[in-house]
Amino acid sequence: MDFVERLNRAVDYIEEHLCDEIDQGRIAAIMATSYAQFQATFAQLTNLSVAEYSRRRRLSLAACELRGSSERLIDLGLKYGYQSADAFTVAFKRLHGVSPSDARRGGMPLRFHARLRFSLTMKGAFTMDYSFLQKESFRVAGVRRTTPYGGGTWAIVKSDGSNEAMRALSGRFFDLGLCFGFGADGSNDYMCAIEWAGEAPPGLDSYEYPSCGWLRFEAKGKISENALGSTWQRINGEFLPQSRYREAGLPTIEKYLVWDEAVDQSLVEIWIPIKEK
Repeated sequence: MDFVERLNRAVDYIEEHLCDEIDQGRIAAIMATSYAQFQATFAQLTNLSVAEYSRRRRLSLAACELRGSSERLIDLGLKYGYQSADAFTVAFKRLHGVSPSDARRGGMPLRFHARLRFSLTMKGAFTMDYSFLQKESFRVAGVRRTTPYGGGTWAIVKSDGSNEAMRALSGRFFDLGLCFGFGADGSNDYMCAIEWAGEAPPGLDSYEYPSCGWLRFEAKGKISENALGSTWQRINGEFLPQSRYREAGLPTIEKYLVWDEAVDQSLVEIWIPIKEK
């Protein structure tokens, strides 16, 4: 079974259990990888967490059912995973812009988020440069947090003085972003760090990578045009499915060489620890 087929089978499973609790082990078995890796890949390909995709799909189906049903709002909300009519109304209005009661009366524009279907499209004129590296074990030190959204740890270190403190301590700002994975609710376990030999300074977290092989890619371009996200999409959608490698189950790294919002330019190396399939 190839990578794209596994992705579609995983989405099939999610669709069958939109209103139930997802069995993470079942998805991990379908993908032949960890659930955390599946979540990271899903988010990189779709710009949505699994939880957000499920939420949008549930509310899209609820809107379709609402228009042709006299079912009470509390019952409809319970069916689609909300414990009260108020919670259902708030979530429904956040997505559709109108309340369920207003939508039921008709004439209101509603949003529909279709079921995802992955396909692999290759363009022969498109090339992707990468390099393979074998690195010995190394340590990083920094700030590791779990935030409600991807990359939220960067907002923390840039606002609480941690980034400046690291520069005072080491002579440079945090330049590494380690992604440990995503929670079922879309939260992101992420670390802003620098390479650091020895024990981490007081107050900082540390992580040690074992000796392993790495794939290194380069994302370069305008921040506003999502140069980094687009490169991740191509890695997961084009390169890895057809390569001899798969992720090794260790945190991926983004090494920020340039990230200048004032001039809208970025240069980021993407480091993926890998093993052969």
